[in-house]
Amino acid sequence: MKKRVGCICLVAVLTLFGGCATTTHLNEEAREKSSKQVEEQENTTTVMSGHYQTLAQSLDAYLKERAFNGVALVASEGEMVLLQPYGMANVKNQEAMSVDHQFHIASVSKSFVAVSILQLVEEGKLSLDQTIESYFPDMPHADQITIHQLLTHTSGLYSGDDLTDYSREVSVMDVIAPAFKASNLYYEEPGTQSIYSNLGYDVLGAIVEQVSGQTYSDYLEEHIFQPAGMTDSGLNVSGEKIEHLATAYNGNIANGDEAKVLHPSFGYSSGGLHSTAMDLYKYDRALRENTLISGESYRLMTQAYSTIGTSAYGYGWFVNAGVENTVSHTGNLIGWHSMFLRHQEDKVTVILLTNHDESDMYMAYNFARLVLAEKETS
Repeated sequence: MKKRVGCICLVAVLTLFGGCATTTHLNEEAREKSSKQVEEQENTTTVMSGHYQTLAQSLDAYLKERAFNGVALVASEGEMVLLQPYGMANVKNQEAMSVDHQFHIASVSKSFVAVSILQLVEEGKLSLDQTIESYFPDMPHADQITIHQLLTHTSGLYSGDDLTDYSREVSVMDVIAPAFKASNLYYEEPGTQSIYSNLGYDVLGAIVEQVSGQTYSDYLEEHIFQPAGMTDSGLNVSGEKIEHLATAYNGNIANGDEAKVLHPSFGYSSGGLHSTAMDLYKYDRALRENTLISGESYRLMTQAYSTIGTSAYGYGWFVNAGVENTVSHTGNLIGWHSMFLRHQEDKVTVILLTNHDESDMYMAYNFARLVLAEKETS
């Protein structure tokens, strides 16, 4: 009876709030243990936790009630609470969603840029306070714009573009061309105010290419995806067919109203990645274990430096947005939405990926609150 009452209460709470919105590596024993845990989870099609059974059932019921279409992953301290697919990956072909389906993750891509930059800083190839004129001598104000400002959306770079056909492949220079305009700033001086800038993160991707001597796609593969064990993620700048990519919808999904297809090269480093829920969880574990960057670099990445709207921003993450002691980021494209939330003490991770415009990603905050409340009372 107690479990049943708990389940009903949790659903009620979710319904009420649903509309609100050092490079140090693991020692071998810890690394093997972590790899085994992830491998066990990866080999499981879906997960409904026994330890958190009432909570998992409540989250599952809420997602179904809200007609969520996509994949949801909720974990706590390395233990999976929920990993479930919902709805359809392709309506026309009557293809049900699976946890193996891939999604465009849009601006969730930004933390990968931050990790790439911090890796290069650790190697002594970059410094956060350096200006960028050595990489772009013809860019106006490049002698005033720093790496730190680009990471924190305080460079002032205008975020628009002059592209007219988003369905065709574009080059890196096409993507960052607005940065070379004489009037490339929102404000008179970089570093004085903050404004969200995809362009700034695309410029950072181009800097990674110059410093590393690799394409950004190849850099990610070698320095992030492979070390983290992410086998179903990438930056598909050539627009090749992705075998398990879901189809995006921006109208009535039951009627199969497909979203306009944007070429992935348009998103580049600021928002062009595709991934799966499980791959993002591997990334979450790699960050936790300092596999990709040191603990000190991670602390730098997750400090609050600027304010975007009403939310604090670090390097590629919103800080304490919605839930205290967390970092998170949403991603939004036509037909694609994503949310990645991490608790700084590993108490909860929430990953939501959808191929439907009408899904609410901010319910991740409520999921996190419920997991934290469960841990306090258990």
